[in-house]
Amino acid sequence: MSPLRESPSVWLFYPAVTMSLGWGLRGFIGGGPLGAMIPGAMIAMALALLLGRRQDLGLIAACGAVGVGFGGQETYGQTVGMSMQPETFWWAITGFAVKGAVWGLLGGITISIGLMRSRCAFRRRDVLAGLALMIAGTWAGWRFVNAPKLIYFSNRLDKPREEVWAGLLLGALALLAWMARGPGGRVLIRFAAWGAIGGGAGFALGAAIQAWGRPSGFTPWLDWWKVMELTFGALLGSAYGWAAWRSRGEAVDGKAADTGEMPVWIAVLGAAVLTVAGIGIEYKLDLEFSYTVAGALLLAAAFWRDAMAWQVAMTMTCCAFFMDLGKAKAALDGAAAWGAVIACSCAIALAAVKMPRLKPMFLLMTWCAVGVSLLKVFLPPATLKLGAVTMETTFVLMAVACTASALRLGTYLDSSVVTPELSK
Repeated sequence: MSPLRESPSVWLFYPAVTMSLGWGLRGFIGGGPLGAMIPGAMIAMALALLLGRRQDLGLIAACGAVGVGFGGQETYGQTVGMSMQPETFWWAITGFAVKGAVWGLLGGITISIGLMRSRCAFRRRDVLAGLALMIAGTWAGWRFVNAPKLIYFSNRLDKPREEVWAGLLLGALALLAWMARGPGGRVLIRFAAWGAIGGGAGFALGAAIQAWGRPSGFTPWLDWWKVMELTFGALLGSAYGWAAWRSRGEAVDGKAADTGEMPVWIAVLGAAVLTVAGIGIEYKLDLEFSYTVAGALLLAAAFWRDAMAWQVAMTMTCCAFFMDLGKAKAALDGAAAWGAVIACSCAIALAAVKMPRLKPMFLLMTWCAVGVSLLKVFLPPATLKLGAVTMETTFVLMAVACTASALRLGTYLDSSVVTPELSK
């Protein structure tokens, strides 16, 4: 292990900044589960860089993107409103702690499954069975706790929102119970536990800071909602980093998967199919946890081929925030917007085929997302509010810090294409 990786502080700082940046971007260029794939993919790749991984890199990135994306189905806008009222403040903060813990729990389980696949030789049928149990558990928790509003953290009186945190919790526990039975169970439980701790503390603390900060005089140049997101991302990222540090002797490369070769054109076509299917199910399936179904299908494809896993992590994630930019700017209206989205998504898909390596993919994701964020502010009609300019400056500085860390950690990985799947 390099001297840089021997310092626990690096395992806390780099993931914290990475996920904090990803979470801030998610709240501006995405939202929902598709937006949550941004910090998910970024933190998974950051952990793989820290662990010095050479195998299953696409799978790890896909598990991070989809796993953190699951939690993006939670609603918390009305919970924020409740936190602004003294009489409901503590109930709202409790809700944030619960929702953040569930988010971190499910993300940690899924990331650790990706990290441990080669070491534990998870069979695809076991993974598929685990995903099926997750869907069943999600339905049961939603149907018997969330739908009847037995424990409810939104506004019952004014346009009450459908919550899904109990469904995600039961689905996560079902997945963990199934996948943690054999070797690697200790790592899965560790990531689940630290994810729950970091997510619960991060979301609750961030929400409390927002409630305390909004009445202050700093509002014109500081977006307190963004402070909440950055705090949540930082604490959850550092929790995942600590879990990775504790697992650094176990979450290492194992037996390489025998996935066979895949022609480039099939990989690009697969990217298109997965992206359209994933986004389509999320938008069109009339189900409160539609992304859980979409995510399970995406993970099934990711476990089939590492080349497909890269497309899930990179192409689908980037396509979603390209679409968000197209919808936000009149200059990219109609056919022009869709043309730009398709062209940019194809470029990402091809890059994922040609450069399936950690550092290039991490930097591509980071700077594509930051670039889209900058365009969303400065492309006409520009949003030149003081708070927006402050936030974009913060994003750029955080991206520079992430880039510097990735460059130092990923230098020796540059020369190795992780899988031999793609024929030239």
